[in-house]
Amino acid sequence: MPNLNADRIGSVIREHLPEFAVPGALSVRPGYLLADGWITDTPAIVVTAARDASLPALRDALPTEVDGLPVDVRVASAAKERMLTEPAAFARTAGPAPDRGAVPEFADEYELTGPVGSEASGGSAASGAPGQPAPPAASRARASIVPRVDFAAATKPQLPYAPPPGATLAPVSGTMRVTLSASPDSGWPTLGAFLSGVRETLTVGLYDFTSRHILQTVETVLAGRTVRLVLDHPAKNPTADQTDEQTVAALTTAFGDHLTQAWALSRMDPLAAAWIFPSAYHIKVAVRDSSAVWLSSGNWNNSNQPDIDPVTTPADAEAARSGDRDWHVVIENEQLARTFEAFLLNDLAVAAQHQVTTPAAGPVPALLAPLATTPPYQRFFAADTAERQLTVTPLLTPDAGSYVPHILDLIRSATTSLLMQFQYIELPKTVADAPAEFLALIHAVIERQQAGVDVRIIMSQFETAGYLEKLQAEGLDVVNRVKLQNNVHNKGIVVDGRAALVSSQNWSPAGTLTNRDAGVILENAEIAAYFTQLFEHDWAVLASRSVAPD
Repeated sequence: MPNLNADRIGSVIREHLPEFAVPGALSVRPGYLLADGWITDTPAIVVTAARDASLPALRDALPTEVDGLPVDVRVASAAKERMLTEPAAFARTAGPAPDRGAVPEFADEYELTGPVGSEASGGSAASGAPGQPAPPAASRARASIVPRVDFAAATKPQLPYAPPPGATLAPVSGTMRVTLSASPDSGWPTLGAFLSGVRETLTVGLYDFTSRHILQTVETVLAGRTVRLVLDHPAKNPTADQTDEQTVAALTTAFGDHLTQAWALSRMDPLAAAWIFPSAYHIKVAVRDSSAVWLSSGNWNNSNQPDIDPVTTPADAEAARSGDRDWHVVIENEQLARTFEAFLLNDLAVAAQHQVTTPAAGPVPALLAPLATTPPYQRFFAADTAERQLTVTPLLTPDAGSYVPHILDLIRSATTSLLMQFQYIELPKTVADAPAEFLALIHAVIERQQAGVDVRIIMSQFETAGYLEKLQAEGLDVVNRVKLQNNVHNKGIVVDGRAALVSSQNWSPAGTLTNRDAGVILENAEIAAYFTQLFEHDWAVLASRSVAPD
């Protein structure tokens, strides 16, 4: 694959910058040529156009190539245009991830909206001499890219993270009853059955709980039981029946003294007086009677857990097209359940000491992405329950030595196939700024690709062209080994048909290192086969090589 050689392209851009500063052009940067809606391995000069620009006129005004480099003109997304033209306002509203309004940033992207050489808007860089290039736009718009939120209005003390005393995240081996499922196929029937089996206690850690049908089920089947809940406070999901605050109010009415609830110590939560997790309490775990654990990539909302059962009800097939792809697992094992419960109860105890009843003004809620649909499903997969001999490795972030080392070992162990389905993989503006542990994950995947392993990656529509270009520049064969699928909310891996990861960790620095997230590595060939068939269906039927511009 040709090296991007961004330094050389950047030099060409600087030498010819006035040629790109034409009406309707917002920015210019090094990148790759898009053809037929997909990334190629041809290095190019990428010009971002305003949404209201006349593309024919803009293309006529711009060179088609410079020093042998093709010029690729792309219309900006609404978020990208706002980042370039209203950087301060964008910084206040864009969330910390691609599905929350973030767009890829480039250290070598030059703004074209003002006179060449003028002082950058939204930044303090001094202007160059007349006719000289202005500093890169992204570097002037915001000083920091992780997380991408305006925390000025969210000033609160940071607490150090500490796990529960005596708790370990050691692998657990043995014969266990395991239920495998996926959304939108069989996620809600499986979760509903799990909740209906509660005899005494349910301990839960969640990012979002805004679904009426799940709330009503909890209120009904858990009446008289004890519920313990740690919940984040994200902006309202577009599919929500009620807000997270309304969910808590309903649970308080239904359970009274049988409910113990605290808002997670996320920096963005106005009901938390201190913070541990910088951008999200992103976990999706429920423990039933200290003996069984439900763990998922999906929240308790209508996009992740739609109230449908297309496996047994064909009429639900159309509704499934707007549901998210998520993987779930229920493991009936007391040792594993008590491990997760100990961490959740510790989160609850710590958070309970730092709650506020009158929230201060907080940051503007993060932008939420619009809903999408997928092509029709070719088949739906029923839940699979069986007694199985396996090894389960629990993974928690931000616990030191948990997620990254185990996932590195899992990836590096791949000898024949490495199948990955993630909502997104998000490299920062300057790769050198990325934490070494996070970069190691991406480089491990690239190493397996270069070793001849069948590496295939499915990501969601939020992995826009710029994010793919950054991965390709890093060495990943995006052209041939990546597809995109609408509504992928999953964070799963299958290796060599023998082990699978089910988790909530998005691949970003925050998701893999600092937010509260949970996962399990399941070493069992039958389990790997179940998730492999899901991946292969999605790769062949739902995913495609078509990418949106930034």
